[in-house]
Amino acid sequence: MTFENFKKMVFEYAAAKKTNDFEIYIKKTHEFDVSIQKGEIEKYKDATTLGVSFKVLKDGKVGYSFSEVLDEQAVKLLVDEALENVTVIESEESDFLHDGSGEYTDFPPYLGEFDRLTTREKIKIAMELEKTIINSHQEIFMLPYNAFNHRTSETYIANSSGMEMYSRSDGGYAYVMALGKKNGSPKSAFYFTAGKSLQDLELSNIPIRISRDIELLLTAKPVKSGKYAVIFRNDAFGSLLAVFAQMFSAKSVQKGLSLLKDQLGKKIASEKFTLIDDSFLKMSPVSRTFDDQGVPTRKKAIIENGELKTYLYDLKTARIDNRESTGNALKIGSYKDPTSISYFNLVLGNSGIPFEDMVKAIERGLVIIELDGLHSGTNPISGDFSLGARGFLIENGRIVGGVEGITVSGNILGVLKNIVETGNDAKFSLPGITGFSSFAFLPSVLVEEIDVAGL
Repeated sequence: MTFENFKKMVFEYAAAKKTNDFEIYIKKTHEFDVSIQKGEIEKYKDATTLGVSFKVLKDGKVGYSFSEVLDEQAVKLLVDEALENVTVIESEESDFLHDGSGEYTDFPPYLGEFDRLTTREKIKIAMELEKTIINSHQEIFMLPYNAFNHRTSETYIANSSGMEMYSRSDGGYAYVMALGKKNGSPKSAFYFTAGKSLQDLELSNIPIRISRDIELLLTAKPVKSGKYAVIFRNDAFGSLLAVFAQMFSAKSVQKGLSLLKDQLGKKIASEKFTLIDDSFLKMSPVSRTFDDQGVPTRKKAIIENGELKTYLYDLKTARIDNRESTGNALKIGSYKDPTSISYFNLVLGNSGIPFEDMVKAIERGLVIIELDGLHSGTNPISGDFSLGARGFLIENGRIVGGVEGITVSGNILGVLKNIVETGNDAKFSLPGITGFSSFAFLPSVLVEEIDVAGL
């Protein structure tokens, strides 16, 4: 049964039950995932999942129901259960329906390149990746993780206010962890990449970066405690900023859970820092023209030349602040989850310099490539962090060895305010609490001073 036919049956039955305000949300996802270890398939998945969420709004309350099939029995189940739940579930969370108004950008989020690959070709990609990385450095002896994954998702939303939206999007991912050992305990290096085509994944870059990281980490040792100029490499900076990104949520601000309350129009970062939420980033698997409330998305500057320009809104928080929704309502986990406020793609709106030039500008400092304890060692409300870290030592403008056994600490706004250079090496970071719904596509940044605890 098509989404449209199922929706028609649900709406007709809901109308017959004297229901006025309701919405249907359908998510269908096909996922391919293969993991290779020692030249053999360790994990394989090639499956399609479908989920339907139906909600009813009545007397300021919300009732939900769910199904994993599209048939006549599911029609009655969805409507009847939602109507029952709206009368028995106690909730202070109000909800609103979008009427389909606004300007929707003509942007094609589906490319289809990964769907056109044969199963054999996909398995070969993962196998060749493992082989190339193992051969890239003589001390690399194992890849605990080596996977190639791609997903194609269809999202359909329609409601009684006249809004009806459909989108099909896709993307591919590769993630690798390699272990190397020389006269001591093993050292690990990790790489994650995402995109809408094989070209976007830049798979040939993975062995180069992995082998370089392993080479330097084999010499890793702590440095003396003190204040250091620090380059947060692209992957580490993306992960750090993403864990604090809820400070941009209007809901967090309204509940007093954001350090950015009353900061609109004020300088919160370096003038060299412009942060954009780009829902139309061409190479991103999560770019879309509407959010999970059906509101049109748009490219927006969150921070411009250091100044906080906007919070991120959904329909409810926008009504509280007498603003328009910014189109940032997303179902972070399952189709069963209520929407949360989140970014799509965090990108920099200003061009930067090569990574090598940032290194040359430092007499003595560090490159941070990995941060540990991003959830336990951070306070999203205050912005403070204290995190285990690994990376490289810089002396006289050159990387001279590896660093481990250190802790970096500070405040996220302190990091943003002390950025003296941004890079031109943006890449995707491994998504954190947002899962595969949001991405940080950020470059390396040079921060003037960070507290480091070591020897």
